[in-house]
Amino acid sequence: MDGGVGQVLDAAVDEGFLTVGAAADGWLHSVGFLAGTPLPAADQFAIDLGSGGGLPGLVLAVRTDCSWFLVDRGERRCRFLEWAVGVLDLVERVSVIHADATDVGRGELRGSAALVTARGFGPPGITAECGAPLLADHGHLVVSEPPEDRSSRWPEGPLGRLGLVDAGTWEHEGAGFRALRRDGHCDGRHPRAWRAIERRPLF
Repeated sequence: MDGGVGQVLDAAVDEGFLTVGAAADGWLHSVGFLAGTPLPAADQFAIDLGSGGGLPGLVLAVRTDCSWFLVDRGERRCRFLEWAVGVLDLVERVSVIHADATDVGRGELRGSAALVTARGFGPPGITAECGAPLLADHGHLVVSEPPEDRSSRWPEGPLGRLGLVDAGTWEHEGAGFRALRRDGHCDGRHPRAWRAIERRPLF
């Protein structure tokens, strides 16, 4: 593990943003997000939803050459992420956005990310609806998954309404991942307001 990342993850534990176990496994688990999809090019960018204590966004920013946007709605968590970006000397490539993911999906970043990552962001339907609008054509939403097959968690019909197709699963160091690829149109109604998504998820 990069020494700077280790310092940041230890600090996240002290702040209560990560458990000791999550911090210990954080580097290996985060690298798994990149194991099954193409890496974004240096002139592209990626978005991490619900970055919290920095996993996987900060680790992935260290491991890639593209720019990153770390999204979290918690003010205290965002202040921590801004501090961490400075510690890791990533200020030229990484920006912290203090906002609901639904607001970001309706803003200027809509339809432009090569990669969107989500670790424990929410149930499948909520994660898909928040992530899909941010993706450029053929971009990937990568989520952490239980290692066993859970394809029924991602039904084809609702995914299609978001312009997504299932792009496969993989395991890395005992952790499971799934990629969803943007292959179609994402209706302008999505993402809905956060309260509506929580009350009536697409699936």
